[in-house]
This record gives sequence, structure tokens and C-alpha cells, in this order.
Amino acid sequence: MRRWLTPALSIAVIAAAALLWIELRAPSASAAATAAPAPARPAPPPVIAPSAPPPIAPPPVEAAAPPERETLDPQSDAFFYRFDEVVPANLTRAAASCYEGARKLHRNQKLKLGFKVQIVKGTVTIKDVKVLQSTLDYPGLEACFIRAVSGVTWNDDELPDWVQDDELVLRPERGMKKYSQENLRYEGDGPTGAALMTAGQAPPKSDSATVEDE
Repeated sequence: MRRWLTPALSIAVIAAAALLWIELRAPSASAAATAAPAPARPAPPPVIAPSAPPPIAPPPVEAAAPPERETLDPQSDAFFYRFDEVVPANLTRAAASCYEGARKLHRNQKLKLGFKVQIVKGTVTIKDVKVLQSTLDYPGLEACFIRAVSGVTWNDDELPDWVQDDELVLRPERGMKKYSQENLRYEGDGPTGAALMTAGQAPPKSDSATVEDE
């Protein structure tokens, strides 16, 4: 006949079973406690609002083109009187200062120069001056004439852009004399020329006629 366990033995069995159950549970709890925490999810990147586009600069305002200059026709009589006849007078007037106080020359001694005359936007300049012929036998005076002629410039807004080759004959004792300081002072003393002529009298022949013997 089976014997029933005594109360003390029953308590011991129950305690042993409870201890066994605790030991079996301990590794799982310890592993769970020591397990590495799951990595945190990265925070989403900040939302950057798109920057406003730079303001579009207005197109540059084009300056109004200056009005074109009204210029003379190079083939016209007006161009001839405003330019062709003015060139030799202006160059001879500039060269005359070189002959002030210089040794006097013979009436027929001369210097023939070749040069290029250029007009750009109404400004006239003289370039590439060179001696074509000389009977002066006066190197210092020749050099001064060349410098004086090369430095001549003037402005006339009605002249067109233009380039041409030209020549000039300088006769210090003839055509140049009217530009001397002595002659200018004399003309300033009183009326000359037509003011002193009587009615019907022909004007005296000028020593600076445009037709020069070579």
C-alpha cells in the first residue's frame, strides 16, 4: 500500500521544484538584461526651405546713339575752301616761327615737304613729314620746319573723315613773310590792302600765289 508523503517532505519537494524553475528562468532574464540596446533610428534630416531665386536685373538701358555729324562732301567746293586751302596756310604759319631771327636766305631758296594729312572726327593732324627737295642749305632750319609742320593740328566738326597725301613748298623770303611777326605788327598799325586802293585799281600780285614754280 502506497504511503503518502509527510508534510515536511512535501514542502521540501515543492521548494526544490521552485528553485529549479528559478534557475531555469535566470539565464533568459540575465541575457535579456545584458543584451545590447537596439540602435536608435537616425533622426530625419532637417527640411531646408529652398532659397528664393536672386532678383533678375533689368536689361541695361542702351544709351541713345549720338546724332551723326553733318559733314562736307569731299568733292564739294565747300570742302575745298574749308580744308584744301586751309592746309598750306596753317602749315606755313606754323613754320614761320622757325625763320624768326634766322639767317636770311635768297628769295628763291625753298623747302618742299611731303606729308599725309588725316581727318578723324573733325580733328586734322599731319603725319609722315619728309623732305622731297631742299635748296635751303640750312639743316637746322629744315629740322625746325619739319617739327613745326608735324605738330600742326586743328578741329573743324564739319570736315569728314579723310586721308590724303599732300605737299607743301616753303619759301622763307616769299610766301612765308606775310606770317612773320614783323608783318603781323605792320598790318596791325592800320588798314592795308583793299582799304588803301583807289577805285578801279587792281590788287597787287601776292608773293604767296598758289602756283609755285618748282
